[in-house]
Amino acid sequence: MPVRRLSEFVQALRGAGLRISPDEATQGMDAAALVGYQGRQRFHDALAMTLVKREDDRPAFEETFARFFAVTSGVASAAPQDSAMPAPVGDAGEGGEGGEGPAGDGAESDAADLTTQTPAELDQRLAEAAAQMDFTQMEVITQQGLYTRRLLMNMGMGAVDDRILQLDQGDAPRQARAETLRQWRREVREQAAGHVRRQFLLHGAGKGRALREQTMRAVPFRHLREFQEVKTLVRRMARRLASLHQRRMKKSRRGMLDARRTLVASIRHDGVPARLHWRQRPVQKSRVMVICDVSSSVSDAARFLLQFLYAMNDVLPRVRSFAFASRFDEISEDFQRYSPDVAVGRVLDRLSGSGTDYGEMFADFWRRCERELDSHTTVIILGDARNNYLPEGAEVLQQIRRRVKQVWWLNPEARSRWNSGDAVMDRYLPHCRLARQCASLDDLERIVDSLLKGLN
Repeated sequence: MPVRRLSEFVQALRGAGLRISPDEATQGMDAAALVGYQGRQRFHDALAMTLVKREDDRPAFEETFARFFAVTSGVASAAPQDSAMPAPVGDAGEGGEGGEGPAGDGAESDAADLTTQTPAELDQRLAEAAAQMDFTQMEVITQQGLYTRRLLMNMGMGAVDDRILQLDQGDAPRQARAETLRQWRREVREQAAGHVRRQFLLHGAGKGRALREQTMRAVPFRHLREFQEVKTLVRRMARRLASLHQRRMKKSRRGMLDARRTLVASIRHDGVPARLHWRQRPVQKSRVMVICDVSSSVSDAARFLLQFLYAMNDVLPRVRSFAFASRFDEISEDFQRYSPDVAVGRVLDRLSGSGTDYGEMFADFWRRCERELDSHTTVIILGDARNNYLPEGAEVLQQIRRRVKQVWWLNPEARSRWNSGDAVMDRYLPHCRLARQCASLDDLERIVDSLLKGLN
């Protein structure tokens, strides 16, 4: 089997959600070449053993394998019965009627060559025409018509179109034959469209999903509720970021190479073998405290921040959460008792509203957590700093900043609006180590990634 076909299969698996590295793809191709392409089950098992790393990926692999190789000659079984080509229409021999020469023109001879083929020959012709095309470039469902047209042209259907136009200009019997030929062409087009549709499910669906995810990551939080897949995307982003952080932590725990200890320990053996020694850093017990404004103007951003953080509980085990609008309350217990989706809904129902008072919020937070704030604590504040012209309480935030490791402020509004109207962001900025706009999932991922790096 050509390497190109296996490469397309690997790309289809990636589109279905499997994570396959270039090295793993090479191993799969080597395994397939080793067992051969004739035995379908052995070929399937070789690819499954090398390309499927998690049992959760098994259903996606099985579905993609069945779809991909159901329309591929060689290792796959024969084409399905529903894809058999229509019977020939027998348009040959028209040249003796209607005043056309015995040889006819090029369009007539090409059309006769195509229309007199058996269903099996037409099926083979479609497969050969499809092999000349790159279906992996399909990205959206509206491209199926374009690819179907290209596939028909590769089969030589242009000559059939010309022949139909010629017959339409003749007498009634020739027009009747044109209608018969047009019906045959519609049946062939339906089979070609079915082939293109299957290819889109293999290659285009994954790209379409990636395009939707890219859109969801960039769209403002307030518009994310229009997307049904956003919760799945948030969990996937959190898992990816948690996996990346765990690899960083593993490398960080190992530390840097201690050249002096390595050389001293190797002297007794003249350096053979050399035992490496590492400078290990002590593990820091970091704590994260999150304060979210859940008023109507910021509640969407708070929802996704909390879902994101609690989806990463494997790498952020010490998170305490607080929320406020008209009043301030701790919400950590909600996330301990319920799933993040349910917990966020309960918090918003209980605390969301209007009339935020940042000065009172800072005072309540200081009274509750003063003894727990230390040099290992990171405080994250999510809010638009709109204080309804009440006392801003910047001096309390200054006390908090002196006690903790760092204060981060995430503002869902554009920087140009940070000090407009009743917003007092300029009073809080001097006491924040970092202040960034957080208006989309892309912004949120970058911020949480920076947070994890700072906790190492």
